[in-house]
Amino acid sequence: MSAPAINPFVWADYFETGFDDVDGQHHKLVDFINALAGRAISGVPIRPDELSHSLDGLARYAVHHFATEEALMERAGLDPRHIGAHRKAHADFVTQVEAMRGTADPMGALPGLYNFVTSWLSFHILDTDQSMARQLRAVAAGASPAQAFVADQAQSRDPGSTALIAAVRSLLGLVAERNKELQNINASLEARVAERTAALTAANRDLLAAQRRLHEADRLAVVGQLAAGVAHEINNPLGFITANLRTLHQYARRLLALTEEAGRLAEAGGQGGAWKALRGAADLDYVAADLPGLLEESTGGLQRVGDIVQVLQGLASPGPLEFAPVPMAQLLDGVVAATADSRQPGQVLERDYGTLPVLEVNAALLSSALEALLHNAAQALGSGPGRIILRAREHDGELVIEVEDNGCGMDEATCARVFEPFFTTRPVGQGRGLGLSSAYRFVASHGGRIVVRSRLGRGTCFRVTLPLERPR
Repeated sequence: MSAPAINPFVWADYFETGFDDVDGQHHKLVDFINALAGRAISGVPIRPDELSHSLDGLARYAVHHFATEEALMERAGLDPRHIGAHRKAHADFVTQVEAMRGTADPMGALPGLYNFVTSWLSFHILDTDQSMARQLRAVAAGASPAQAFVADQAQSRDPGSTALIAAVRSLLGLVAERNKELQNINASLEARVAERTAALTAANRDLLAAQRRLHEADRLAVVGQLAAGVAHEINNPLGFITANLRTLHQYARRLLALTEEAGRLAEAGGQGGAWKALRGAADLDYVAADLPGLLEESTGGLQRVGDIVQVLQGLASPGPLEFAPVPMAQLLDGVVAATADSRQPGQVLERDYGTLPVLEVNAALLSSALEALLHNAAQALGSGPGRIILRAREHDGELVIEVEDNGCGMDEATCARVFEPFFTTRPVGQGRGLGLSSAYRFVASHGGRIVVRSRLGRGTCFRVTLPLERPR
């Protein structure tokens, strides 16, 4: 047989106020106190969610009970001096209960909660609620609210009890005030912690971005050094091969002219048949027709190699740049016009920019960079219809230019390499992989940066950010 429940808090007649609603709600609080004490005595650990549930229940009880008492006082029209003090006691109770939330030790909080509620209930009933009851009865008997208040204050009481009640009431009020201060301090600390955390997060994000840019700059510097060596080694043989091809082209024209003259001489000397036989054996007609084309293709190939060497030299040492004030809207309009031929029928380019600032830039290089982005966007759309958006705006002391398409998009691996020189996703012979790497370098030469975001099958957006004031 289990032991009978022990109720530490025993209700006594002197707690009765004579108002059923008030006394009934006091009884419910006594039941809560005894249940709380039983849980504390059991030694069974209380979980944070259980403590929160208990505090929620206590808060709901307080709202209902305090509303009942305050409605009674308002209906009777009790003196505002009593109503004000009574409401403050209620508010102090709510403050103390809320201060107990979020404790790191729920089990350790139980005794403190039990002691507080027990003390508050005892002294609040014996002092404030009994005073309210006496004044309610006096008003009901015909006294004015002021008379009832003054009479209650003048009522003779046991000096020891009066002093004890006053001391406890003062102590509870002081504790409530201190808890309010602690709540304000905690709220301030939480706000400061959140602010510092946000600042640190932003700083870390900026640091990571700076590290990525430094890594990219280091990688491009290595590529530049390599490019300088390769360009130097290729440039010399390229020069004499190009010169030799031009000379060979002249020699070929002379030799072909000589064969034609030799044929006429052979015909005139009666050796036309023998000459035709020799000409046929050497396939001279085919050689004469094919040789100029071979020389032209070779010259074109060397020109392509020369262009690549020139780009490599630019990667290695771009040299001093000339800057001049340029209206950005005008520059963007020019870029759109210059790339019109790269867009297929059904591919629409939308402009999303209004009045833009005048920036000090190298118009040729910046235009070349943006043209490369628009060309790239058109290629991403393929031969079908699609949309390209060119937008620009000022933001935080910078000019932000975006080129966005709804084309094929790129995966993460491709995005990570898209600015590398000679990296291309186009078929062999259809792209050199230098457009975006040059764009990156040209933007960087203006103190700006360029980033890409893309989703495979959804499209790509290149963002160029330029400072409004050029770094000196």
